[in-house]
Amino acid sequence: MFLSYSRSLWRGLTDVFDIYLKILRRVQQMADMELGRLSDNYRMLHSCPPCQYKLEDEPLLEIEMIGSIDGNQSLRRADLRAGAHEDPRQFRSSYLLSEDAVNVFQHDIKPRCKKSKVSAPLPPVSEEPEEAGAADGDTEHTTCADRWQAAAADVVKRMWKIYRESGIFLAACRHGFVWIFCDMIKSGELAKYGLAILNELLQLFGKNLGIGYDIACAFMATVRKSSLAAAAAELRLRLCVPAFHGFAHNRPCQLSNHPLYITGFGIEDLETCEKVFAPSNGCAKLSRHATRFHRHQSLDMHFTQWDEDKYAELATFLFNNYQQAQGLLNDMPTAIAALQSGKALEDTVYHEHLDAERLYLASRKKEPESDVIACEYVALLIKYEAAGKLYHTAMAQTVPCKSDDLQLRLHKVKLDAFEQLEQLCTLVVALEKLHDFQERWTPSDKWKAAVAYMEVREYQKALDKLEGLVVQRLFELTKMGLAGTGYKMRVHINKALKTRCKAIQTALKKFNTAACILNRPPLEWKNISTYGSLAEFSLLRECREDIRSLPWAEATNRQAAIYHLKYERALEERERLNLEVRRLATWVRDEEHDFTCNITRVGLLRPHLAAEMGEIRDRRVHINNEHRKCIARIQALPSFSGISSLGTRIGRTNTDMDIDSLNDEAADGTGGGDEELDDDGLDEDDRVADELVNITYFVENLAIDLH
Repeated sequence: MFLSYSRSLWRGLTDVFDIYLKILRRVQQMADMELGRLSDNYRMLHSCPPCQYKLEDEPLLEIEMIGSIDGNQSLRRADLRAGAHEDPRQFRSSYLLSEDAVNVFQHDIKPRCKKSKVSAPLPPVSEEPEEAGAADGDTEHTTCADRWQAAAADVVKRMWKIYRESGIFLAACRHGFVWIFCDMIKSGELAKYGLAILNELLQLFGKNLGIGYDIACAFMATVRKSSLAAAAAELRLRLCVPAFHGFAHNRPCQLSNHPLYITGFGIEDLETCEKVFAPSNGCAKLSRHATRFHRHQSLDMHFTQWDEDKYAELATFLFNNYQQAQGLLNDMPTAIAALQSGKALEDTVYHEHLDAERLYLASRKKEPESDVIACEYVALLIKYEAAGKLYHTAMAQTVPCKSDDLQLRLHKVKLDAFEQLEQLCTLVVALEKLHDFQERWTPSDKWKAAVAYMEVREYQKALDKLEGLVVQRLFELTKMGLAGTGYKMRVHINKALKTRCKAIQTALKKFNTAACILNRPPLEWKNISTYGSLAEFSLLRECREDIRSLPWAEATNRQAAIYHLKYERALEERERLNLEVRRLATWVRDEEHDFTCNITRVGLLRPHLAAEMGEIRDRRVHINNEHRKCIARIQALPSFSGISSLGTRIGRTNTDMDIDSLNDEAADGTGGGDEELDDDGLDEDDRVADELVNITYFVENLAIDLH
């Protein structure tokens, strides 16, 4: 039978579905209340047992909890007319961070001035002041942060004008459980979203929290300049870039912010948010033109089911990670030994190699301070010497005639020369005191060396810039050639190299301009673009330091260093997994015990609610049985080094109810339930009637409020 579209039918179906979902939520709320799960932030604090169910006598980890934050612009929603189409209801979700909580950080960071590439200026998008982007706290304009900058140009902002919610900003733990999300309102990833999310996480989870973010390198500078700076430092918050996205950042950023180079992150890739966003994008077609209420309802339903699915996969996640970590622990020592064969001790101190590389790359970002000071000092001395000659010349001048006008002019020349000499003398003395010069330079070796450097200074600065960029590119090419680098990673690195090649071409133009002034041969792009190793970069001979023979720059040592870091991260992962496996096993036992105790207690007064709680328990027990099997497989591994016995959760006192005593109360009639019926009891019709009365009473007490 075909029915034409009717708005009244659509509205009726929508209302009925909302009522149905309201009933389900109310029943779940009643069950949670009896289970003691209605306290503030209960879900966030108990969503992931391996992360949060900490046990007594556990060793402390360098990073206690690992998670990720990121924004997604697929879940946009059109800006509906408030009076005609918008729903006045507000959906309450434990996943949603309110707009008021986000706007507390609205003006924490001052927006960074951005250079517009649009030739003709566009009229302003809105009269409201521009808000700071996630990377605007980084005043050093980090190149990789600019590449991943989330704040869009004015042209893109005009597209957001038709949407009220332009996406969501989300936080999730490393096992995939969603912690919290907030709406992005007519904007990209502004600083306030990340700061508001971090504020919630720091308040709830406390110390030693490790978070991955695509632009963590710049966002950490934003955090340091925000109102969260003190809390982040005290609680030792650690931000890093995800493993996959990290290879699009420049080499100095990777050495400081990539999880491979940071102690405590194990083998976690921190790409959790991307995995959460992939299925959640399916909600976009439902929420694009929905009301605010229905959009939040849809997202709440999706993330609730998502967390249920992640819980069902928990033990499998731990098992796979344990096998992956153990594979690295088995393979890396052999690979390292092969690369170390015949090497001296100085070639195997890999952490010192990394420190040397960081120092080298940092020195190529800007001119050495010693050279800057020497150039400034010698230039000042040259001016001072010239002013002294001018003063002595002026003082030797005389006027042959007794002209008052000439006498006044000569007096002014002498006075100006004296003042100039005195000012330069003051500057020279101040500079010498500032930089602790023991004696004034004279035209000796230091003077001559500084003068010679000043002649080629622009050339040397251009060479340093070009050197740093080319060396970074060669290191990335080495990464692409490493065994075990997958196809997608190679493509990702290749895209980053293309972007970096543009920077190299710009630096090459400046270098060739400076070289032309000194009559030095230019360098061709086609030669640089074909370099495959440091040995081919012949220009390194003219640089401040020829790094080709240094231990940290040798290809085999660099590859051995990567294997050594992977081995260390695998050890950290195994240590973390040993704790997480025991936490999950203990959680399974405690949860089922709590379910049984509470169902027994509730059954005395509200048997229908107890039946619903029983169904929840049965579904959970089915999943927990699979967890037990998988945990047994982990503990049966030859490489398992954890504790097999169950533990006791921190803060769990002797509040567990004795099931036998509850059954005794029910049998004695002292449990506060209904009076026991006589044996001759009621006939079948009376029992059915009583059941109907009880069901009616139960539904009436759901207290459905659609408005």
